[in-house]
Parts: sequence; structure tokens; C-alpha cells
Amino acid sequence: MDLPTHFFFGLAIGFVFFGHQPEFALLVGIGALLPDLDREYWFIPAKTYAAEQRHRALFHNVVVIAISFVVSPFLSLGVFLHVLQDSFTTVKDRGVEWFYPFTRLAKRGRYDANGDEQAIDPKEKVYFYQEDPPGLVKYADADLQETLDKPIPWRRVYGFALNGQLLDRGFLFGSIAVLLVWVLVPDSSGTLVNLSVLRGTQIHTYELWVLGLVAVGTLFFAGELDRRDRVRPTLERFKVAKIPLFALGLALFSGWICLEENSFVSNALVAVSQPLQIAAVAVLIPVISFILVREQTKKGRQPATI
Repeated sequence: MDLPTHFFFGLAIGFVFFGHQPEFALLVGIGALLPDLDREYWFIPAKTYAAEQRHRALFHNVVVIAISFVVSPFLSLGVFLHVLQDSFTTVKDRGVEWFYPFTRLAKRGRYDANGDEQAIDPKEKVYFYQEDPPGLVKYADADLQETLDKPIPWRRVYGFALNGQLLDRGFLFGSIAVLLVWVLVPDSSGTLVNLSVLRGTQIHTYELWVLGLVAVGTLFFAGELDRRDRVRPTLERFKVAKIPLFALGLALFSGWICLEENSFVSNALVAVSQPLQIAAVAVLIPVISFILVREQTKKGRQPATI
């Protein structure tokens, strides 16, 4: 989905649930922008980018969600909401690889790209349901197309919504409407409580948020100036500025992190304060996955399908 859609959806969720402290809600909005920095930008070091389909994988996964949670749970919520929304999109828009980089490519599908069942290999216990149909993938944006001479069953979550169409616009304008209702509709006493909260928030909070927003926006703009797939060739004439702009974006983002240091450090200490619990989860998840596959495929049952 488009960046404005992700941004306003993150803000809407942030203010509805955490509006009593706007600094938290604003962090959700910034977090909702971050995953799309894995687009086919020049500063992503991937020589085989198109073949490996890093977009919707590199920063759209549970690892990034977990790392951002250590920084801020509200930033992490924004990342999660972005990934969740992109999971609604179709094969053409490439879906999302939630578990990148742990697992990427299913060795084969139960059904080929035409929907015909393929022969089962007794050595393989887990199958992807269906290989990607090249007939749909070829209509994707240039940076989302993989090799079209054969289907590849990436482990992606696909949905029903075409990027930039009805659902995308529904999320965008619906989120804006929710924000307006939250701010402008009075409570049962006729008081605009939420507007009072916004007015009563220290100006420093908004200044910090704007700094973070400008930093992320600068990084996106630097990437768009020399995007590998040339989706915006009109910007190519300005690509000489890409490195200075990227450096500026990093400097602004680093400055924002430093200014928010106390909040982020405090959260990080809480997030890692229970190492035994973290280790237990890291062990239990693979064990549970292994047991589920064994149970699903034992006694001659058909292979498990994902």
C-alpha cells in the first residue's frame, strides 16, 4: 500500500488507543513508514535485488518488528501495522515475507502456477500451496517483478487487495476520518477532550516528531532520486544530490534518536530485563513448529501445506 495510507492508518490507531499521550501515537505514525525503506533503492546493497525480491521482505518481517520493539513498543506497533496492511495485497503486489530471513523459498508447491496438482516427493514434508502465477507477477511494478520464465513459490502472505485501488484508498480516507472524529467530535458532556489533550501537549513533543518525520522523509527522497527500477525517471536528473541527502537523512535520524535517547533506553532496558523468558520463547517456537510438522505428516498423511 502507499506511504500516505500507512502513515495515516498508523496515526489513527495511535491516537485512538494512545491519544492521551500524543508522543506515543506520533511514534506509531513514524514506525508505519519505516518498512518501505527496503524498496529498490540504491543504498540497499543487493546486486540480485530483482531475482531475490527483497522488497516486502527485508524490513517487512518479525525480526524488524522485534528490533523496533526494543527501541519503542509504539514504533514497533507502527511497523507491525504496515506489514499487516501489506499482507492484504495480491500476488501482483508481492505480499509480505513475515519470516524473512529465516525462510524464503519453498522447494516446491502442491499445485503449479496453472493450478494443476504436482507429484509429491516423499522426502519433502512441507509444501507451499501454489507457485506464483507469472501471468499475474508480470503486471507488478518493475521493482516487484521476479524472473518470469518460471514461477517461484516465495513464502509470502498474499491477500485480496490491489495496491492503490479501493482498499488502499479506503484505509487512507477512513483513517483520516477517524482522526478527525477523534479530534473534533465532543464527548457526552459536549467537551472536545481530545482536542484539549493535543493543545495541552508540550510543543517540544511535536518538534521532536516533526524532526523524526523529516528525517525518514529525507531518506525516502534520497532513495527515490536514483531508484534501480527507474519508476520515477523525472527525478534522475537530481540524483547527484542523492548521497548528500542520504547523509542528511541519517544525520537527522541520528539526532532524533539522540533527543529521544532517554525514552528509548528506558524501553530497551525493560524489553531485555527478562533474558530467561526471551531465551525460552526462542527455543519454544522452533520446537512447537517441529512438533506441528511431525504431527501433521506422520502415519502416511499428506505433506503439510503452507
